[in-house]
Amino acid sequence: MMGICPHCKIELKKPPFNNRETNELLIVMNYRSKLDNKIKIKSIDELGYCEVCNAKIEEIKR
Repeated sequence: MMGICPHCKIELKKPPFNNRETNELLIVMNYRSKLDNKIKIKSIDELGYCEVCNAKIEEIKR
């Protein structure tokens, strides 16, 4: 598998894991469903977290 979130590029198996989804299959399914249904994924800066894996902006920018 890929080992990173396709949207925010955070490594899934490295801490911190605060309410972050780390199951690659669920992340890919969530990401693909948004792409297939032409749902625009909001930017991480706009939301403060990744809409695909729920990683917080502080975790991503480490």
